[in-house]
Amino acid sequence: MAATNKPIRRKIFEIMEVGGTGTITGQVFDIFMISLILVNIVAMALATVDTIHDAYYVPLLYFEIFSLAVFLVEYLLRLWASEEYLSEADKVGSVGFRLKFALSPLMVIDFIAIAPMIVFFFFGLDLRFLLIFRLLRIFKLMRYSPALSSMGRVIYEERRALLATLIIMAGLVLFSATIMYYIEGQIQPEAFGNIPKAVWWSLATLTTVGYGDVIPVTVLGKSFGGIVMIFGLAMYALPIGILVSGFSDEIHRQEFVVRWGLVARVPLFSDLDAAMITSIAKYLRSRVVSEGRLIARAGDKADKMYLIVNGEVARRSGRDIVRLREGAFFGVKSLVENANFNANYVAMSRCQLLVLEVNDYQNLMANYPEIEERLKAQYRSYETEDYGQPECDTDLA
Repeated sequence: MAATNKPIRRKIFEIMEVGGTGTITGQVFDIFMISLILVNIVAMALATVDTIHDAYYVPLLYFEIFSLAVFLVEYLLRLWASEEYLSEADKVGSVGFRLKFALSPLMVIDFIAIAPMIVFFFFGLDLRFLLIFRLLRIFKLMRYSPALSSMGRVIYEERRALLATLIIMAGLVLFSATIMYYIEGQIQPEAFGNIPKAVWWSLATLTTVGYGDVIPVTVLGKSFGGIVMIFGLAMYALPIGILVSGFSDEIHRQEFVVRWGLVARVPLFSDLDAAMITSIAKYLRSRVVSEGRLIARAGDKADKMYLIVNGEVARRSGRDIVRLREGAFFGVKSLVENANFNANYVAMSRCQLLVLEVNDYQNLMANYPEIEERLKAQYRSYETEDYGQPECDTDLA
């Protein structure tokens, strides 16, 4: 029985956990779930309009039940397929892992998405009462949006700095509210009669929202209010700066990880140690070229070399066509000799390339002469050519 279920569970795991980065079925599943979540949010908002709610109560209810059923099945399948995260040896005692997996942040969000069904069927409460739970379904988009996932990681990584700024901001709110209570409390007891009342003015002023419903009337109160505004501009910009800086670091970190993986896949570098690949990855830039696009033109200055991570590139020189495949590189000879490209290079399919600019090439070769020897060794046998490719097909046009 376990042997029969294993392929099915693995397939479900690849569709649901790997998703759009894996198979076409995974992409369809991701699109379906994203669409269902977005339609849920729109339906929830429209259901608060009395005329729409009264006219379409039954269809909205059926759609709600359908959505909750889909989310419930998704939750249970994810929990069942989570065992595929483990190695074969660890799958024996996977109950504890499943419990830990169920308590992960994304699974907790998935549970909140189906909580209204449990409350509705067991307690019979109106689904409109559970509006806040239904609204939280929007956080399920974190599963399907890399940007939202990145922001979540940034908030977690910067939690200590954000907590520190929150404490400082809360201190400023209480401090300014206390001072204003002593300045304006007796003159405006309805607005500043106690510190909790003054907190509303403090929040509106420090955040520079300035509703204008509560304002100081004394000269001292207005002067202190101006100081509070200045502090608000400075202090409330801190969390924004922390998040922007953290998000930028996260994006650069992800780009580097992807670039590192691409470099490690190139046969020219595949047998190097991780430290050297890390150094090389700093110099290379990833580029995607669509099918039929001209990558380099004959006669153009050779200021770059290209490595093919995947796809196929055609080298066209007169009637000769040489097809360069994964692992090939071109532009090295022209780059070394400070010459021009002597052929046209055209993408025969969608290609993932790694590009090395002339300045970065010089720095890389100066720091790692063994890389230069590798490059020269692969194209040395081609005295008139500009590429290195152990296996290539040569056709006549």
